[in-house]
Amino acid sequence: MKVVIIGGGKIAYYLVKTLQASKHKVVVLEERRELCEKIATELEVDVYNGDGTNIPMLEQAGAADADFLVAITGKDENNLIACEIGKKKFRVRQTIAKVNNPKNIEMFYKLGVDKPVSSTQIIADMIEQEIEYEGMKTVFNISDSTKSIVEFVLSEKSAACSKTLQEYKFPGESKVVLITRKDGTIVMPAGSVFMKAEDTVLLICDESQYETVWRTMVKK
Repeated sequence: MKVVIIGGGKIAYYLVKTLQASKHKVVVLEERRELCEKIATELEVDVYNGDGTNIPMLEQAGAADADFLVAITGKDENNLIACEIGKKKFRVRQTIAKVNNPKNIEMFYKLGVDKPVSSTQIIADMIEQEIEYEGMKTVFNISDSTKSIVEFVLSEKSAACSKTLQEYKFPGESKVVLITRKDGTIVMPAGSVFMKAEDTVLLICDESQYETVWRTMVKK
């Protein structure tokens, strides 16, 4: 898989290291020469010194055969333009853009960026969820869906206690992924498995079921 990264800051540096470890082909396009030299020297990756919103520069960097174009500069307008060019001119399969101002996320979606990412918004959402659903946290978001894996300790007040996975009616299409007993024993899900108070449960569920899961299984 080939990934073209626009921007050469700290996020780009560690993203390159991560992708290289997975044997992906990575190319970086950065305007600041000193950052280009640092990344090229320390990470031994192809780096182009130039403007990521410039079509000839993107062509030189190999955007035409890239699977992903990731724009992570400090300017939202540059990230948006780079992604638009990548999508419309070079037919890049997936475009990902860092959104420095969370208010711009909706605009990025409307203008065709596949995955706008705002670290500010991600942190805010995490805090909001922790406050709203105390004792339940999201441990994994499933791509291209509204489903996530959540983790919680089963409340002793829950009707799920002392019932098997087959007997208990979980909200919607929610399913148990893993149960860890209070003593550390790991239990794989099966219809005959009984749930016990203070079990740590990993559950796959839809975001629309968060409230019901929290109210019926977590709330104390």
